[in-house]
Amino acid sequence: MIAVSKATIVETPDWHPIRTFVERAHNKPVGRLVSRKSKRAMPWEGFGERHLMMISEADTAVERFLAQPHRLEIRVEGGRRRLDYFPDLMRRMADGTIEIIEVKKSRDEIDADPDYAFKIAKAAKVYEAVGWTFRIVAADDDVDIDPLLPNAQSIFADKFAYIGTPERLAMEETFEAKGVIAHAEAIETIAAAGGLSENRARKVLHALVCTRSAGIDITRRITRDSAVTKPKRRGRR
Repeated sequence: MIAVSKATIVETPDWHPIRTFVERAHNKPVGRLVSRKSKRAMPWEGFGERHLMMISEADTAVERFLAQPHRLEIRVEGGRRRLDYFPDLMRRMADGTIEIIEVKKSRDEIDADPDYAFKIAKAAKVYEAVGWTFRIVAADDDVDIDPLLPNAQSIFADKFAYIGTPERLAMEETFEAKGVIAHAEAIETIAAAGGLSENRARKVLHALVCTRSAGIDITRRITRDSAVTKPKRRGRR
């Protein structure tokens, strides 16, 4: 176990990425993603990172997420050498836990670089010491899979759809009365409240998911009978 005194987590104030851009390296695609849930524009490097951010936007178990959340400085060799580690993603979960995630195309990438594997192992010990969960996610096996990614992409595409007060209140009242409703009924409820077409109402439902005002299990294929729930909320922080 690394002593806490030998590691420092450096963050920026107000939940901002510590690096606002990532350099193009190893021919990986790079870009920026705007999240309604996190109210931030964030950098990504590689489609695996971008796709996991979309999944985090659509997953109501995730309260908030941040790319490039901090710099972890680890002293090794008696303090003579410092390792710097920038995790790909931090997720604040609805149950109050914090997840730190490293995204790779496949698990072979970790094994192929002993120095990097050493740094990742040290970082994992630090996160364990502060009570955070650390995970390595392989895009090929855990992210770019059906129906998880297609569901997330569909919901993410509608994240900025306008949510009117009548539609929001109608869903609140329906949740209050029934608790859980079918996907088709949720769309009908929104459409009737706002005088919207079915397609427009579906976009509003997706925006409600991104703002954690409604929830859909994105790990399963979404059908007319899929359950739509009201996510639990903790006290404001």
